[in-house]
Amino acid sequence: MRNLIRSVGVGLILAGLLLGAFTAYRNWQRNHDYGQAQRDLRAQLSLPRAGYDSPAVSGSGPVPASGPQEGAALAVLRVPRFGAGYHPVVVEGVSPDDLAKGPGHYPGTALPGDTGNFAVAGHRTGWGQPFNRLDELVRGDALVVEWRGRTYTYRVTATKTVEPTEVGVVLPVPNRPGAEPDKARITLTTCTDRDPVTRAYTHRLVVWGELE
Repeated sequence: MRNLIRSVGVGLILAGLLLGAFTAYRNWQRNHDYGQAQRDLRAQLSLPRAGYDSPAVSGSGPVPASGPQEGAALAVLRVPRFGAGYHPVVVEGVSPDDLAKGPGHYPGTALPGDTGNFAVAGHRTGWGQPFNRLDELVRGDALVVEWRGRTYTYRVTATKTVEPTEVGVVLPVPNRPGAEPDKARITLTTCTDRDPVTRAYTHRLVVWGELE
């Protein structure tokens, strides 16, 4: 019986080590893929932006600009509080594939500098964890967005922890359905820390700001 208990104990220890090693490798792989995706997105930003400010064609007048394509590089986000090395490229879209590349712009919300709500989601853990320090932001902090050769500086106005079902936080006027947008806003969303019991991300952290 002692030998059996010893064998079971050793087996559990080995299983724990293997699980830990697998988790570490998976996190390394995700962060590696994120880094490569960010380099690719930064390269995209250096190219002419297809679909934006299209020139006239055959004298027919300007071609209407199309919206950003899902998964494509959109803008660069800088947060001075996080240091000069913080400058993730924001992609269009918030699907799992999009957010694996970087912070993602909620389709249908305002674009940088426009009246409305420029809403962006990002991972707090894994995949480069671009929003893991979002809880450090305080009122008045700068959120700088570089888009199409221009720089837009927003200032944090409020932060709040909400339920995942509270989707009104990204409305043109946050939490006011049907309200007409009256200014240029930004909203950043991410998960809160894991629940210590369930290990699930049960809430969302929201940061709001307004264009300076």
